[in-house]
Amino acid sequence: MERIIEGTEPVLLAGDFLAIPVPGHTRGSVCMLYGDKFLFSGDHLFWDPVNTRLRAGRATCWYDWDKQMAPMAGLARYKFEWVLPGHGKRCRIPPGELQSKLERCLVWMATQ
Repeated sequence: MERIIEGTEPVLLAGDFLAIPVPGHTRGSVCMLYGDKFLFSGDHLFWDPVNTRLRAGRATCWYDWDKQMAPMAGLARYKFEWVLPGHGKRCRIPPGELQSKLERCLVWMATQ
């Protein structure tokens, strides 16, 4: 079933799936949160194993880098343990470390 999500507010889908609009990578980018444990981040967010941090892809931002930063900060209001990207490395974030890892990502994004 196809569902068009408009605006910037999260939308509860079937079961425990929450669609979280995260414009930036593309105009219509969406992360999917399942059960407060798994964040399917698409191309919005991934793990950088070399620098051991969460990261967004500046070179693959097809819409608006500045607009990608705001939803990144908004992800901190959710609970999840796993980041499962469409591309790049996945990671498990230990409880209590999500906020600091997202903040570090935002600091890095602001320098790009």
